[in-house]
Amino acid sequence: MRTPAARLFAIPVLVVSAGFISAAAAMERITDFALLDHDGDFHQLSRYADHQAVVLFVYHRDSEIVADALRDLDEVIEDSSDQSVAFLMIDSSPRDDKAAIALSVADRMIDTPVLLDDTQLVSAALGIKRAAEILVIRPAGLELIYRGALNDRFIEGSDRRRASEHYLADVLSALEHDEQLPETMPASSGEAIAYTARARHAESGLSYAEDVVPVLERRCTECHREGGIAPFAMSSHQVVQGWSPMIRETLLTKRMPPAQIDPAFVHDFIGVSHITPEETQTLVHWIEDGAQFNSNTDPLATAEREESKWMLGEPDMIVQVPEQQIPATGILDYRNVPVPLNIDKDVWVRAVEFHPGDKQVVHHIIAFSMGPDGLNQFDVLNQGIGLGAYAPGNQPTVFPENTGYPLKAGGGLFLQMHYTTSGKETVDASEIGLYLYDEPPRQPVLGGSAADLNIQIPANTGHFPMTAQKVFPKDSYLTMLGPHMHYRGKEASYTLIYPDGSEETLLSVPNYQFNWQKNYDFVEPKFIPAGTTLVFDGAFDNSAMNPDNPDPDIEITWGEQTFNEMFFGFYRFIEAME
Repeated sequence: MRTPAARLFAIPVLVVSAGFISAAAAMERITDFALLDHDGDFHQLSRYADHQAVVLFVYHRDSEIVADALRDLDEVIEDSSDQSVAFLMIDSSPRDDKAAIALSVADRMIDTPVLLDDTQLVSAALGIKRAAEILVIRPAGLELIYRGALNDRFIEGSDRRRASEHYLADVLSALEHDEQLPETMPASSGEAIAYTARARHAESGLSYAEDVVPVLERRCTECHREGGIAPFAMSSHQVVQGWSPMIRETLLTKRMPPAQIDPAFVHDFIGVSHITPEETQTLVHWIEDGAQFNSNTDPLATAEREESKWMLGEPDMIVQVPEQQIPATGILDYRNVPVPLNIDKDVWVRAVEFHPGDKQVVHHIIAFSMGPDGLNQFDVLNQGIGLGAYAPGNQPTVFPENTGYPLKAGGGLFLQMHYTTSGKETVDASEIGLYLYDEPPRQPVLGGSAADLNIQIPANTGHFPMTAQKVFPKDSYLTMLGPHMHYRGKEASYTLIYPDGSEETLLSVPNYQFNWQKNYDFVEPKFIPAGTTLVFDGAFDNSAMNPDNPDPDIEITWGEQTFNEMFFGFYRFIEAME
């Protein structure tokens, strides 16, 4: 991934007349938002707070006015190169996809990221009305300070070939020299933006029971239920309405659903957390209309949920992890816990599910297999994440059909347990559910990682890239990918470089979130011929703009604790059979 040139935010609607408005009237407080750009990179307004301003230009690939304005915009960008100003474009057309925008950007040789507002929710919140509109935002204060035309060539009725009034340049100059902002803001003459989904929903109305609840049940209630990992249960309209401002905020900033990958890769993997643009529009439009209860019944309150401890059903074998005493405070070293299985014959695991005893303190569990003579069934480096792993957000692991993980008679599991304290003493009694084959499968599933332990991330560095590689000596099939970094992790991707030199990106996680470490299991195992290189790329954000950064003022090196860093591109694979 390339280093993003800028980031973004979300806003209450600001009504703008076709003429001029005063600067004071436009000093509007805005809320945070996030979008991906045409290259799949993540941008968020609040992570631009170290910039003096963010300039947002409304892009439309079919607009003649936009095409004309780009030349003048480039001049402003060049003249502002010494200022701490981030320039971004936003495409507000719901019919444009990433491929179409990327092609348009390449044809016009545009260097500025174009943000894809496929839901139009950010554009509506910003009050965007026309193509070629300029918005200038002061990110540290989340304030909109200018909205209007780029210059007087792009105002209603203008036929100027050269500009005489340079509105954007004047705003940036005033910011640079701490001067009073211009008093007037002429509106852009670009083509009007049509908000078709918003208009349709406003005309037909959204039903809580028929439109909203089905989205919540598909995308939210698996975690937002009694006993779930989420902080509240979506158990009634009243609860959802009470949390609706936060639901809107998490959707606009892409904090929910958790651990979102680039939508281009969603359907390649099993059970990926995601929400479609149409579903997002339904929820946010309903919330912005007051989150009303306009149904005869409340399906959330009356739903009979089948509560099951084990998502895959009752396991064939339940492994009780020895109870672990966890103190109230302090930094805890990793605990290595051997657990004999007391099996008198070899068994093959087809699936594994972890059930943490105390979700507040269990950071992760990695289960390696152990033979009767100790940890020697597989070399640990070749196990990758072993039999399986638990981290917040992970789903049960189900191995591909007719493949499995062997456990030897007289052996057991060797568990790497990582705990974080919660402020109170507790006892963790986690369990691991093993689902077994009745007959041995055709072949074992293997594992490994593309990793680099030589980590030295300078202090106050916003984008520190790293890469690691693995070459597959035999024809194989990839079955799972699992990026792993800590709090400074920013983005991650996997790419294949085939023997003929061609490349293919398999997975992009543009907004890596340490608190939601996911493994991504392929729907269909991915064939990779012998000699193929698997490249794991990532980047770290060790700056104050990273809201999860414990301390941006120190250099970061490799270490097991979360305030240190790791760089592992885990994967699972099976060798192709001759």
